[in-house]
Amino acid sequence: MLGRLMWRGLCGLVGLVLVSGVVVAHERGHGPTRDSARAALRMTADDPRFFPLHAIRPGLVGVGRTVFQGDRVEDFGVEILGILPGTPNPKQSFIVARLTGSNVERTLVFAGMSGSPVFIEGKLVGAISAAFAFAKEPIALIMPIAHMIEVFAESDPARLARRTGTLSPIPVDAAAVARIPALRDAWREGGAFLPIATPLAASGFAVDVLAPFAATFEGLGFRVVNGGGAPAQPAGLGVITPETLAPGRTVSVDLMRGDFGLSASGTVTWRDGDDILAFGHPFFSPGGIGGVMFPMSEGEVVTVIPNVGNSFKLTVPKAPVGAMTQDRSAAIRGRLGITAPMIPVTVEVKSALGAARRYHFEIVEDGFLSPILANIGVAASLTATERSIGEATLRAEGRIELDGAPPVRFARSIASNFSPATGVGISVAQPLATLLNSGLAKGKVRAIHVTVTARDARLNATLDGLWADRLRVRRGETLHLTLVAHNAQGQTLVEKVPVTIPADARPGMVTLLVGDGRVMDALDPVVTGTAENLGQLAAALNRLHRPDRLYVRLYRTEPGAVIGEEAMPALPASYLATISSARIRTEGKALPTLTLLKQELPPGECDVSGRQQLEVEILP
Repeated sequence: MLGRLMWRGLCGLVGLVLVSGVVVAHERGHGPTRDSARAALRMTADDPRFFPLHAIRPGLVGVGRTVFQGDRVEDFGVEILGILPGTPNPKQSFIVARLTGSNVERTLVFAGMSGSPVFIEGKLVGAISAAFAFAKEPIALIMPIAHMIEVFAESDPARLARRTGTLSPIPVDAAAVARIPALRDAWREGGAFLPIATPLAASGFAVDVLAPFAATFEGLGFRVVNGGGAPAQPAGLGVITPETLAPGRTVSVDLMRGDFGLSASGTVTWRDGDDILAFGHPFFSPGGIGGVMFPMSEGEVVTVIPNVGNSFKLTVPKAPVGAMTQDRSAAIRGRLGITAPMIPVTVEVKSALGAARRYHFEIVEDGFLSPILANIGVAASLTATERSIGEATLRAEGRIELDGAPPVRFARSIASNFSPATGVGISVAQPLATLLNSGLAKGKVRAIHVTVTARDARLNATLDGLWADRLRVRRGETLHLTLVAHNAQGQTLVEKVPVTIPADARPGMVTLLVGDGRVMDALDPVVTGTAENLGQLAAALNRLHRPDRLYVRLYRTEPGAVIGEEAMPALPASYLATISSARIRTEGKALPTLTLLKQELPPGECDVSGRQQLEVEILP
């Protein structure tokens, strides 16, 4: 008790008061149910409404259509200059054209123009798709409509409705991702073309919140634009008329809606019944990600901003009218009248000044995007409430609600001289990525709740001392440990911890280790890849060590294995050799040590990190 009071008392000198979190539940909307979402694309390349690619000749004159302001489609001139065969992909061709008219001569080819349809003799030629950076004239590359249709000829939206890959929520090689913009610039300077950037309108965000993610978004083909992001999700789909997402109109794909919004916009190329083709290039560079289910809205253009580097549309999305269902190399495809599922997120921030604010938003369900968007939303909530410079400690805890399985709980604490808002968001991003990329949680993430408590002090310490009242102990007896740490202010923290030796422990030398959750994850990892259902996966995630806690682990160097979810000691050497072999596929994972005891220590008011260990002899 004295040790506990000393530990808490010394940390209390820097003013921490931990307040328990309160969360608000959200109901999850339902995904698409209409059979029409799976209907085959009825258009073909020889459709009489389309201008054939073989008939394209230099000198032909046509008209393009897009929105420059509001929702009114306007015409601009198009003069065909020629064809680039084998571009952008083998067995494809780009049509090169000069755009004319006062609007395009003022802005040149701009971000958000992707998908603008081009017609010759009233027949659709294709979509404006790419351009040359720093061009002095409005020269554009047109993706022929034949190529846009071909990429969907053999696609199966039902089969491709969700990806189950293993993409990371935060790029694994952050340095490589950070180099993407520079590589793109170098490519541009060499005279090559790139797909027209897609403006990603952001609302509710402080300017610096999206900065850590800018390289990731740019690498995917987006250009972040402040202002105009998606508003709060309305109760249902908007009214659909014959003019809804007609060719030339602005289409927005909403990635985040609510207090914070992110919406990517382009132009509709063609509508055939409820089917929509747009962009003329993939939504995600370089080649699209296949089947998706993202909300699709009509957009209202505030204006086109002329820019020396790259002009762009400033767009505000309206109510959703359908869903984007496919992302392919030559176009995106959407379907009117269906609803894309979203994951509701609630973030409550308890300020260092005592006030509490709640933020609500929804994010798309996607193994790659959802973790990034959740991280951004948590960071934006903190930035909107807390200061970003000066000593601070942020403690986040929360849960991911699942259909048919217990909630996955998570926690993270970060102390820094700068408010580490982005780092706190990783606490939800990591388990969410594991769930969505497992193939077990499709459509089953019901809601996410996060509570963050902020304090105006660095409440962290480093473990640098460990003693035991004795180093020889009998089975069933209790060791009394003394832990010593020093906090950021140089104060000494002391904690007393009792540890009872298991009564069935085999006599001999063992190692007694005290370390934080990161140390334990490295030495005693929790296996999630063997889960066969969502309940097993949730249980495994809930066993992950908390990085803001200390653990005591008693172990000896004795090989064993994890089979399913259980650690199995004293296995035959032949079996251990089998599961260790890279040439043989078996159930189980070899472990170099056998854990006799592991216990989590109660939290103090300071987060202690580090590791210390002792060698202890267990007597008969």
